[in-house]
Amino acid sequence: MISLVNKILTLCCLFALLAAACKRSDKSADGTVELRVLMAPDPEGVWREVFEDFHRINPGIRVIPIEGPTATNTREDLYVTSFLSNSGVYDLVFADVPWVAKFAAAGWIDDLSERGDPALWDRFIAGALEGGRHDGGIYRMPVQMDGGVLFYRADLLREANEKPPEFVHDMLRIARKLQSPPERWGYVWQGKQYEGLSCDFNEVLAGFGGTWIDAETGHVGLDEPQAIAAVSFLASCLGPDAISPPGTTTYEEEAGRQLFESGRAVFHRNWPYVWKLAQRETSTVRGKMGMIPMPRTEQGTHAATLGGWGFAITSSSQHKDEAWKFLKYMATLGPVSALYEGNGSLPALHEFYQTSPDAFLQQIYVVFQNTKPRPTVPQYAQASDILQRYVSSVLTGRLSPEEAMRAAAKETRLLLGKEK
Repeated sequence: MISLVNKILTLCCLFALLAAACKRSDKSADGTVELRVLMAPDPEGVWREVFEDFHRINPGIRVIPIEGPTATNTREDLYVTSFLSNSGVYDLVFADVPWVAKFAAAGWIDDLSERGDPALWDRFIAGALEGGRHDGGIYRMPVQMDGGVLFYRADLLREANEKPPEFVHDMLRIARKLQSPPERWGYVWQGKQYEGLSCDFNEVLAGFGGTWIDAETGHVGLDEPQAIAAVSFLASCLGPDAISPPGTTTYEEEAGRQLFESGRAVFHRNWPYVWKLAQRETSTVRGKMGMIPMPRTEQGTHAATLGGWGFAITSSSQHKDEAWKFLKYMATLGPVSALYEGNGSLPALHEFYQTSPDAFLQQIYVVFQNTKPRPTVPQYAQASDILQRYVSSVLTGRLSPEEAMRAAAKETRLLLGKEK
């Protein structure tokens, strides 16, 4: 019953926002071109200041943000509803990485690669730019970048004469050595059945040298030895010799962050936003933590699941040249630096990090050199759901790693039309 009510409320929200957004004209009363984009709530008003600054520089163009729901998937649904109805509501899409392939394959957003010269695209960190590619084109200009990292208690490792681990076996050894459950656990991460679990697994899989989906060939590697070893590793963190709390299968980002920030974890996988929060005066780990890429095996690579947001131009927009002016503005230091200062979002521009003396920014810049996108296929949402279900079945003891990954691989191949 609660689920049905939530669905009804979500649909009401979608149609109310769509109806509001449809009340548009191409220009304001003074002839200013208005570019509309659906955004998450902006409680700090940072985005409003960025849009106003753009308007001051380009007085004939104004970006009009339409405030949408906080939930990412609900905003995606609202965009899709608009595109399917051919309403032409939006000129811009503020797009999450997993949306790009789906929106581009459907013809809803434009290929931008011919608009920018190579020097423009070279400004962006390679991983961030890769998150906007599809079928040889560039469909999203990156603005904000994110990547999964491993936070650790530098003070505890130093006291134990241990170095931050490069390899998985070292992380396991140090976690077991320094933990004292339930007061302090060795490793805290996101184990709930949701998108965060796919992000965690994506990094661990790369660390074991495995493949989820090769977007170019459609190859699915979930039933290969590396993938089975990766999910077995995660299950072992919850096994008889556990280094992770028993509640891990219910944890999203904030549950783990709160444990780590209260001093109850040695290692913690999360996103860079944790660093700034953990430096507050109330934090138990203030001044006591470090940050490294996720460890790997000898056969694998360090990987940080690519996250982040950027702007695309809708195929239905009547103001594509004006929209491109806005995108070029967002490819400069001024607006992205303002966003970092205002809400902590990390820019996708090389220059921002190369000109900063901040130690944290230098560390995260290293991590960002090893980002790994989730599979850039139009069916990503369904593929992620398959992965989440079967990895969760292993973590909760319902299936063995071999059984789960064979089933996950089979369903994924059927989804992609690649059944062996």
